[in-house]
Amino acid sequence: MGCFCLKKVRNKSGYKDPTILASETPFTVNEVKALYDLFKRVSSSIIDDGLIHKAEFQHAVFRNSSNQNLFADRVFDLFDVKHNGVIEFGEFVRSLSVFHPNAPIADKIACMYVMCIIY
Repeated sequence: MGCFCLKKVRNKSGYKDPTILASETPFTVNEVKALYDLFKRVSSSIIDDGLIHKAEFQHAVFRNSSNQNLFADRVFDLFDVKHNGVIEFGEFVRSLSVFHPNAPIADKIACMYVMCIIY
């Protein structure tokens, strides 16, 4: 699969379909469904529009959305592959996939390398 932060988004049909996302990542269909529940909670914490905004991301990670945090900004930018200021569900799942225990080690190393460069 690879570190999603290193790949371009492919606009596929079934973008939010758990079966398709599971086939593209190390996650099972049930894990994708559980991630969707988490995504819904985070994406509706400040603005209920089905997208994760930077303030919502920072609040979810650090329980604080008012202070600037360079690390949170950089990680958000990695998840926001389309660079449109929000994280969609597909971006969320694909970005988290590198942290899955079954993700290839080479993909984890590549993603950590990118994170270290931008931080």
